[in-house]
Amino acid sequence: MQDAVSEAEYKYAMRRVVSPVAVITARSGTARNGLTATAICSATTEPPTVVVCVNRQARALRLIEESGTFAVNFLSEQQSDLARTFSTHGLEGETRLGSASWTTLKTGVPILASSVSSFDCVLEKSLTHGTHEVLFGRVVAVTSTESNALLYRDGFFRRIAPE
Repeated sequence: MQDAVSEAEYKYAMRRVVSPVAVITARSGTARNGLTATAICSATTEPPTVVVCVNRQARALRLIEESGTFAVNFLSEQQSDLARTFSTHGLEGETRLGSASWTTLKTGVPILASSVSSFDCVLEKSLTHGTHEVLFGRVVAVTSTESNALLYRDGFFRRIAPE
């Protein structure tokens, strides 16, 4: 087996890749919280499944593990402030959630009312790898709008520009 590249090399190369920006939300009992994430993708369409990578230190991860549910709320170009709020360390969950309007779908997890798309998920599988937990969520409900997605590249939030 070959050695892995250095952490610095990996981060430098990954910063060149454009990623969608989402807020992952969770609820267990009355506790709610969330985090900003860019390591998200579609896994399968049958069954509809998304994959999300969450740092094991994230407080919202405990809620996901307790409830077995979470939501992926892809942000619009106008929601970079919300991305910053959910990535600010030390903020309580209700403080984060207080900065936007939320609804619920099937699982009762907070769904961002003005997201580009939201995926209400049941946790099907969780794998620990390195510093993160890789979550496989079976999508049980969705919402979507015609808004343009917020993007992340090279440490900055970006917008889609027409050719």
